[in-house]
Amino acid sequence: MFKRCLFIAAYATATLALAQNAVINDSDERTLKEAVEREKGAPDSPKFAKAYRDLADFYCAQSRYTEAEPVVAKLLEEREHAFGLNAAEIIPDLHLLAQLNFAQMKFGAAETQWRRALQIAEQTQGKQHRDVAWLLENLSRAYMAQEKAEDASKVLRRALPIREKYAIAPTNDLLPLATTLNLLGRANQAEGKDAEAETAFVRALRTVEKAGNNPVELSQTLDNLGSYYITRQKYEQAEPALRRALAVREGSLGPIDPGIAPVLDLLGAAYSAQKKYPEAAKAYERALFIRMKSSSTDHPLTRMNVEKVAEVYAAQGKDTEAEPLYRQLLSAQETETVTSLVGLARLLASKERVTEAESLFKTSISILDKGGWTTTKKPVINPAAPPPPILIEVLDDYASVLRKMKKKGDAAKMEAKARILSGRPEDSKKVR
Repeated sequence: MFKRCLFIAAYATATLALAQNAVINDSDERTLKEAVEREKGAPDSPKFAKAYRDLADFYCAQSRYTEAEPVVAKLLEEREHAFGLNAAEIIPDLHLLAQLNFAQMKFGAAETQWRRALQIAEQTQGKQHRDVAWLLENLSRAYMAQEKAEDASKVLRRALPIREKYAIAPTNDLLPLATTLNLLGRANQAEGKDAEAETAFVRALRTVEKAGNNPVELSQTLDNLGSYYITRQKYEQAEPALRRALAVREGSLGPIDPGIAPVLDLLGAAYSAQKKYPEAAKAYERALFIRMKSSSTDHPLTRMNVEKVAEVYAAQGKDTEAEPLYRQLLSAQETETVTSLVGLARLLASKERVTEAESLFKTSISILDKGGWTTTKKPVINPAAPPPPILIEVLDDYASVLRKMKKKGDAAKMEAKARILSGRPEDSKKVR
């Protein structure tokens, strides 16, 4: 499970980079398309490339990757004709196309494009050029996303001496070295090479500190180190790293930015493992507050925080606080289950597989009918705890299936129950 998290982290990091690089152009889509049309016929012109990239950026800024991809593919094709298949000028186009494929989880295609860009860079700029290291790092992300940790480690070990060369005077390019070390640490960790992973993360931290504590790279490095210590059950070592990561992110992002929640999750885990339940509760409660402000209450990460808060409450003997949280989780899970069951039942009913649909509708009703509304002759509606609207929809759908099965009496009963629960007058038609 943890290895999979590392691969997901590689995907998230690279996709985030694509979104951050995309500039939301003030022009509208039509204006950008007109600029592309104007520049056609001059693929070796800087204006040609800018017009295509501006349109691609416009799409990327809205996560419209499937629309951006053909724009960049066309840009690459035209510039290949203008400069040649192995020209250094097409490296940025290959990189952008690889990023777009990566964002759409087409990792094999991204790997192919980064490999090609790497070969061109090595031929045209030399194997020790910093662009070669940059492409090796991106290729490692494609490998990690495909769970090829060993391949990722190999290319990162090639990138490392290049980064080290540029990290000393006169360039003193330290932050790219830290990036390579962080990527190498993740790859080593996924391979199960824990000692090498720790060495890479610790060295990355020292490198960032030497560079002047860049907040983005510093917080990422501290996250990696803290997460590593948690997986190795070195909770006392994880705690200070994660507290520092939290302080860095608070300083750069603010106290309620969604980017703080993942650090709070890790910190809560470190506290909980050490039985520091009050501290764990505070971390998880704060993460829950942030996520409830930034996403829906039924979001998987929000529900995870609810579960964690309930767990630490229970661990402290705070049963009265834990119980409603567990009930909230159960309710959310039941709603998800019913939604899936009803969707499948409707699909089966549309294909005249009514017997199977009937069974699924019955199951859905049994889950939803907590107040016994469908089993009593005259259900009483409590305004403080009314039946869920989805129950009324399910009853109407179930009645339709029963009518297809020639069970008119049962169908009439379901329709009557739905009418009573919804408050519709007796001669009212179903409102869907």
